[in-house]
Amino acid sequence: MVMQVHKGYKGISFHNPVITMGVFDGVHLGHRMLLSRVIREAAKEDADSVAVTFDPHPRIVLTGDPGHLSFLTDLEERTELLHSTGIGHMVVIPFTHELSRMTASEFVGSVLCSHLGVRHLITGYNHHFGRRHEGDSNTIQECAARMDFRVTREDAYIVDGEPVSSSLIRKALGDGRIDKAAAMLGYDYFIRGRVVSGRRIGRNMGFPTANIAPVFEHKLIPRTGVYAVEVTIEGSAVRHIAMLNIGHRPTIADSDGIRTIEVHLVDFSGDLYGRTVTVIFRHRLRDEMKFENVDVLAAQLAKDREMTIALLGS
Repeated sequence: MVMQVHKGYKGISFHNPVITMGVFDGVHLGHRMLLSRVIREAAKEDADSVAVTFDPHPRIVLTGDPGHLSFLTDLEERTELLHSTGIGHMVVIPFTHELSRMTASEFVGSVLCSHLGVRHLITGYNHHFGRRHEGDSNTIQECAARMDFRVTREDAYIVDGEPVSSSLIRKALGDGRIDKAAAMLGYDYFIRGRVVSGRRIGRNMGFPTANIAPVFEHKLIPRTGVYAVEVTIEGSAVRHIAMLNIGHRPTIADSDGIRTIEVHLVDFSGDLYGRTVTVIFRHRLRDEMKFENVDVLAAQLAKDREMTIALLGS
């Protein structure tokens, strides 16, 4: 079944929709449990299954300085991940300052009831929405009683004793815990980016690298360090093993101190400039280090490449 994507919430006709809503940043295992419940309930009720989401992320609109914000997924990535769950419909509501001023009750009455015709609303264990996040499970129950729809509250999805959340995953990635992040996401974290021109420092040491500029300006970049990764190139499903460095190149004497993302594909020698690639994080090898000189750095890179091959295969 192909998921139908609806831009905006007006002029849509659903059949007895079972709805859940949220930003769904990362579409992690907690989200997937919630979406699975929506799909099961919709099947039992001969109804449409619907995920309502928002774009851009509300924090981008509401904060005075969005430049420092980072998230797990952009809208395109969320759309692909939501499609993989089997949900029937995705409603993308443009998040604006006007929408942010709606009370929780106004949002439920106008958007969910009048426009989308909700018959059964399934919420997460700690869902908050509406102006100043004033809406909670009590608000929804009160609205349901007045507006004649059912409500189901799903429990938290627990991993290692903690309820899975997008913020917890973002923290794990910021700490370099890509294994913990993957356990909560249900897949390996990834970054899509365009290959841009660099200074060819790696090539001069025998380790040609592609400099990656993330497509999504708010994409969360994991902690600085060296990683064993897999890379796919646009137009191909082949996964190339690679090692990746996130950092400031402290060994390079004239380094400008800008944080870079550089990937060396072990089994590829073509020109990637201008291409879009997806980097899939598999293992964290070590912290970024400052070496005595570039020769010592090159020797360490050789060890990193051997470790990457050992972990991911040739």
